Amino acid sequence: MNKYKRLVSNTILTAINQFSSKLLGILMTAYYTRQLTTGEFGLMDTVQTTGQFFIPLVLLGIQNAVVRFGLESRRSHHKIYTNGLVALGSGYLILLIIWPILSQFDFIATSVGPYGALMLVFLLTSCFNTLNCQLTRAQGNLRLYAIDGILNSAVTLVCTVFYISGLGLRPEGMLLAVITGDFISAMFLFFALRMWRFVSFRSFDKELMVRMLRFSLPLVSASICWSITNTSDKLFITNILGPEATGLMSACYRLPTLLSIVATMFTEAWQISAFTDGSKAGREAFFSRVFGIYQGIMFMAAAGIIWLCQPIMRVYVGKEFFSAWEFVPLFTFATIFSSLSNFQNSIYMLEMKSGLSLLTMAVGAVLNLILNAALIPSYGIQGAAIATAASYFVIFLIRAFSTRRLLRMSYRPVSLAINVALLCIQSIILLMQKENWAFWLTIATYVTLLFNLKSFVDTVTVLLSRRKKRAKS
Repeated sequence: MNKYKRLVSNTILTAINQFSSKLLGILMTAYYTRQLTTGEFGLMDTVQTTGQFFIPLVLLGIQNAVVRFGLESRRSHHKIYTNGLVALGSGYLILLIIWPILSQFDFIATSVGPYGALMLVFLLTSCFNTLNCQLTRAQGNLRLYAIDGILNSAVTLVCTVFYISGLGLRPEGMLLAVITGDFISAMFLFFALRMWRFVSFRSFDKELMVRMLRFSLPLVSASICWSITNTSDKLFITNILGPEATGLMSACYRLPTLLSIVATMFTEAWQISAFTDGSKAGREAFFSRVFGIYQGIMFMAAAGIIWLCQPIMRVYVGKEFFSAWEFVPLFTFATIFSSLSNFQNSIYMLEMKSGLSLLTMAVGAVLNLILNAALIPSYGIQGAAIATAASYFVIFLIRAFSTRRLLRMSYRPVSLAINVALLCIQSIILLMQKENWAFWLTIATYVTLLFNLKSFVDTVTVLLSRRKKRAKS
């Protein structure tokens, strides 16, 4: 199978896993916003966000090394998995020891409320599930990975309704369902792949652990910086405006999540193809062509989200959440550039330049914190959206220059600039709502779709053609 067809195959299988989980989050928001108040929904979303912030710290970033080292056939999976469990156990034990101190800080106390213990349970099950999922990917068993995604989503869906509507656990049932889904998912993979075969603490390899940590630790800091850029706005809003405002923001963020579904499923499959296929000489054309189709997909999807955000929000969320539609355009911009920068991160991962990943994310995180502190008190949720979008745009620009020293791929700057301008026009039309705004918004959307359609179809044809000449290696 050539590298383009393998990329398509990997993307389809990864899509099943990612689409099921992301679609569940979108569907459950419709349920949450009808069962919970804005304050309850905002608080539990912030508790979950806080837990996700600690995941890379507890795992020491080892999940990235499990995939990167595991995809190399000469590596021993039983040593890699054992090292991963040691990293998880050590990181979690350290967190438990220092948690009584951390929970005294007002910022954390306000974010988790009375649900600190529940968050720690969520953190453990999520980390264990993440480690098992990454080993499954490292073994190339993407079919099982896809099945696991469906199972996790189905269990979480059933448990959410059972806990909240059946047992009346409001709002903690929201997080309890996620915990149950992650636990069952982790155990399913553990027994399906007979992972106990890979658990042997006699196989703990100190030298391999040092190499894995040397690769993964810079990514821990990068993940923290990513979390700051991606989630600090929720924590700022919770502490400055209250959980009700966080609830509105969380509801509106679910629409741009549609973009992240596309981006995540593509990026995970893309990393496997990039790590395992081709020589460096042939990668520039491969990366450039794939980025062309990736960019087209993202902007076409973004145009559709902005166009339909009002009618979708009208039927998608409860009445008290509907006003959140006005924050969708800027968060859509943020998601686009977050996704494009994640594509660039594949180059750092490929070349094992995790330090550059950390440096670029650190710049974005610092900028995000500054802008959040400056804009949220005056502009509220819209200020958070501006801060997030600006931070990811800066990260994208920095990576566009820094990655050229590693791999000279084409970013199609003219097409990128036109796409950004078209989305800006759409957003202005939607937010200003002048006379006949719906008509002009539709026209702007069709222009964006048509602009990307030809290059999209042409690129797919080239990528999948049996007659395509292989890149020189």
